[in-house]
Amino acid sequence: MIAEPTNTGSMQDAAIDALDPVIALLALVQSTGDVSLLRKYGPALEGTQHQVKEAFVAFDTPLEPSAASLEVAREVRDLLRAAVRSGRPPVLATLDKPLFREMARLALGLEMPEMSIDVAYQHGGFTTDTRVRKPKRLPPADFKVLVVGAGMMGINAAVKLQQAGFDFQVIEKLDAVGGNWLENTYPGAAVDTPSRVYSFSFEPNASWTKYYPVGPEFLAYLERVTDRYKLRERITFNTTVEGAQWDEERKLWKVNALQDGNKVVFEGQALIMAVGPNNAPNYPDVAHLDTFAGPVIHSAAWDHSVDLEGKKVVLVGTGCSGVQVANAIADTVGELVIIQRQPEHIIPNPAAHDPVDELERWAMEHIPFVVQWKRLQSLASAMQDMHGMVMKDEEYAAKTGGFGPINDGIRMMCEAYLKSHFPDDPGMVALLTPSFPVFAKRPILDCGFYETLKKRNVSIVRGALAACDEKAVILADGTRIECDVLLLSTGYKLFFGRQFDIRGSGGRTLKQAFDPYPFSYEGMLIPGFPNFVFMGAPYSYLVANHAVVSEQQVHYAIELLQWMVDDGLSSVDVTESAARAFVEDVDANLAKTAWVQCGNAHGYYRDHSRKVILAVPRHNSRIWHDTRSPRTGDFTVTRRPEMGPAVEPEMAMLTI
Repeated sequence: MIAEPTNTGSMQDAAIDALDPVIALLALVQSTGDVSLLRKYGPALEGTQHQVKEAFVAFDTPLEPSAASLEVAREVRDLLRAAVRSGRPPVLATLDKPLFREMARLALGLEMPEMSIDVAYQHGGFTTDTRVRKPKRLPPADFKVLVVGAGMMGINAAVKLQQAGFDFQVIEKLDAVGGNWLENTYPGAAVDTPSRVYSFSFEPNASWTKYYPVGPEFLAYLERVTDRYKLRERITFNTTVEGAQWDEERKLWKVNALQDGNKVVFEGQALIMAVGPNNAPNYPDVAHLDTFAGPVIHSAAWDHSVDLEGKKVVLVGTGCSGVQVANAIADTVGELVIIQRQPEHIIPNPAAHDPVDELERWAMEHIPFVVQWKRLQSLASAMQDMHGMVMKDEEYAAKTGGFGPINDGIRMMCEAYLKSHFPDDPGMVALLTPSFPVFAKRPILDCGFYETLKKRNVSIVRGALAACDEKAVILADGTRIECDVLLLSTGYKLFFGRQFDIRGSGGRTLKQAFDPYPFSYEGMLIPGFPNFVFMGAPYSYLVANHAVVSEQQVHYAIELLQWMVDDGLSSVDVTESAARAFVEDVDANLAKTAWVQCGNAHGYYRDHSRKVILAVPRHNSRIWHDTRSPRTGDFTVTRRPEMGPAVEPEMAMLTI
């Protein structure tokens, strides 16, 4: 890292000199408005080292820059330096589609599919989420929206409801915002998605200290967004929702909750469930678990009062949270025994613990559009078609016995990475090698797990936890392991609202609607539950980049509510036929994926029946286009008895 200069001028010079020349050129073009600079310097910068590292930080393939590109980089940085020193605002604050496509191709080193251009422009943070429906009316005073949950999705919904002019109330069970990031305080808790992506496109953060931020830093980000938009006064804290009922006569939702020991009821014309599917810790069904004399701690409900210093600890689970816990506590405990039900594919991730360079952070904070182009590079995977990764290539499989060329390529990379850590230990390699393709369950970006396994006080055992006695855990094969503390990194129960008493039209419960298995329309709506948006519902997850999908779901919710306001509707309910058509399309494609083809892989995409109900095999860009605006023919509606006069369109236009 270059030493931090002692004054602003030298900091500016050093930051620009250290800036990826590709990013410097893109920022220069927007700053000056001189598009000819892109054509003059761009060709010499294609494929340069910084670009590849930033775009695919987990698959870094360093390239040596040519002498010509080094000279171009110097010229570009000098021009950017002059533009920044001028103090003038950027000339190109917005970009037309052809120019953005050209600039994005240089930023990513590849041509984006046509369907991804608008998606990249929005989620890169170059524009706020432009409304599709031009509002004809302002939301009436008696139209209130209830939001359950003040985590990432709930905060997103609150911001957009506020900007669209809706009256709303957020109901939160905890005493602060943050959701999972407030509850998950286990050692090593961190985001395994790049920080620039795991944040709101309308509120990019230029000041991340790590490429993959730890829990407290991400929680602080959510708190800043909450305060920036003055949302706290609209959030009712320490209030636990117990159920909700649709009042058919009054066309509103009644939400029953417990607040300070008292039962309270909230009423609203629409209800947005924003608690997410990973809401409740999953405690394994273990015989005599309550007889274990030592502490039993779930990673999602960490007990910080328990001192692990010098203790013999058994850790159950090697998913994302499990490996993070293992890395964090290995040097503290006396002995760590890790129980692995089945191995996971671990992807090399050299930036897992890296701090963001001080000069890079300065550039993002002070040079316009640097943070947006950096964000777009981190979004590269979300802009690509995942089918080649998760869909089985039958022709390829028949010829090679593999799954698909891209999937097999990633699997071989993971296996080579594993072998590089244990070159002289074939037994460990065999123990840690999955029997299923990559993405059959969520792969792990390495945060140092293999290195942790090399420590003298750490061991790993293949098996399933079956029972406990007073002093030990007992595996399914009868192996007994004594320990002082039992840690459970066993994930979450898929929520999907079944734990609440949610009743729609005719008093039908959500549990009844989800028999024999949960489903949804567009990952958000359930027939028979009018004016109800269930964010993170079945068939909503893309396995990765859910922060991107949740923004799209909030956008859709606002479009749906604005349609109700404009057309004077008191209720909108997706039809059973539309929902079933959506589910049939998803299920037909799911049948071709690693998630279904490899049913022996345990993963949180499945419910208790082993059916995949969370993940959806759809291109992120397709989801974006499909959720731009409701297809009104897919709904049954009722109208309000009276409507106020329409306002002038320009009076109703609010940025969202």
